[in-house]
Amino acid sequence: MLRRVKILAGLAEDQLEKFAKAMEIQRVPQWSVIVKQGDTGDTMYLILEGELRVRVMVGEKETVLTTISVGEFFGDIALFDHGPRSADVVANSDATVLKISSSNFEKLAKESPELAAPFLMAVGKTLSSRIRADNKRYTDTVRFTRAASD
Repeated sequence: MLRRVKILAGLAEDQLEKFAKAMEIQRVPQWSVIVKQGDTGDTMYLILEGELRVRVMVGEKETVLTTISVGEFFGDIALFDHGPRSADVVANSDATVLKISSSNFEKLAKESPELAAPFLMAVGKTLSSRIRADNKRYTDTVRFTRAASD
């Protein structure tokens, strides 16, 4: 099942086994809130099954930022900074996720840096891609807004 997670695709079988030992599996019923905006977090999640939505609530209004599914991850920032969650993540369907806490990841990185390095590179590439996509959406929105006001 770990092969479904894109950021683990480059790991060898023995590396996947080590990585799996640092993680905990969690089954998530449909409509459950996995992480809540504003809560302090220290755990990253990898999606093995199901579909989730990332949302922010403004008053009673839900704004869906994105939908994520098998092979993707979330909660990565909290793994590094233990800060507040920037959005809610809600299960659109029954889901299965793998959780890795910052303490388990730090232990894994110390014991197996050859495993942590490719994992961090894959996370970094995905985050860079997300930032570029967000910047493009923002730029397109600004251009559209300016064009509409002219």
